[in-house]
Formats: sequence, structure tokens, C-alpha cells
Amino acid sequence: MNGKKLLLAGLSATFLVGAAVQASFAAPQGNDGMGGGHGGRWHRPGFSPEVAYVRMLKQFDTNGDMKISKDELKVGVDKIFDQIDTNKDGEITPAEVKAYRQERIKEWRAERAKAKGDDTKNDQAQAGDNKGGKGQHRGHNPHARFVREAALVRGMLMFHRIDTDGNGQISKAEAEAAADKFFDRMDRNHDGVISLDDMPNRPLL
Repeated sequence: MNGKKLLLAGLSATFLVGAAVQASFAAPQGNDGMGGGHGGRWHRPGFSPEVAYVRMLKQFDTNGDMKISKDELKVGVDKIFDQIDTNKDGEITPAEVKAYRQERIKEWRAERAKAKGDDTKNDQAQAGDNKGGKGQHRGHNPHARFVREAALVRGMLMFHRIDTDGNGQISKAEAEAAADKFFDRMDRNHDGVISLDDMPNRPLL
């Protein structure tokens, strides 16, 4: 598995929890070209349907037709759920989600370092220059730390919304129910698949 797939796998757990809630709990608004064909808004600020679509293609498009069916989404959600559920008790906890994501990112970093070899140090120095101009480590960047902490808080709130029975864990049934809501919101033209036709016609510039 290459580095990009490892990173996407690590982020998918957070994405599936967060995106489903953001889409399914979106408040209806007028048809401004950004909402669904029924005139309601289908995403909230900070949620990009285009990014969600690309991530799903990477993870779930098993037949390569550039479309995501509800069956493909369900299979993908179940697979990731089973990977997160390390103790195999049929429930995933916030701790399991965090551990899964950290492990996937760790694998991605190792894969990236191996691929780049001797160029890794130069890449890290350049990345530091681009972020702060002084080659500082990300861990010492107050802004980066704030972004990470805010993402964790947002993820926890979304986790609890999917946890419909309030037991502090997400069952596979709850995960699949959230994915169903997400699919229905993303499938704007209601043709049974998520495709480019469902993406908003935003201007490029």
C-alpha cells in the first residue's frame, strides 16, 4: 500500500464519523447552487463534498466506475469499522478511533520516509520553511496545535451524535445508519450513486 492510501485510510475513520454528521444534520436553506436538487443545503461550513467524493473514490470505488453506490459505501464502512474495532466487541470507542488514525499516520510517515530516502531531510526543511519560514517543527507551531485540538473537539462532538443510544460507543448499525444518511445527502440527483453529477457547480476561481 502506498503512502497516500495509508494516509487516506487513517483519515477515513474521522471522515466517516464527521462527514456523515455534517451532511445529515445540515439545516435547510435556499437553493443557492450549493444545495441539493430539492432546494435544501446539503453540507455545512467546513465540509467539502468534493473532498468527500474524492476520498470515497480512493477507498470505496471497487469497480473503478468513478461512482459510489450505497453497497460500496456500506462495504467500505464495515471494513474500516472492523479495523478500528481492535477488541472485536462490535463497538468502537473514541480511543479506538484515535489509535487507529495515529497508527495509519505513523505507517504513512514511515512509508514516505522510505520512499524519499536521502531526500527526506531536504523535504522536511523545505516544509518547515513553507510553514514558518524558520524550519520549525510542526509540534511547536501554535496555529497547527490549535487546528489539531479543534479537530479533536469537533470529532468528539460528531462521535456522540452518531452514538444514538448514548452509551459512549458506536455500533456497526449506528455507523451504517450515519453512512446511509450521508449517502442520501450526497446523492443530490437521487440516482442511487454518488458521482460527479452530484457535485456543486462552484466556479474554479
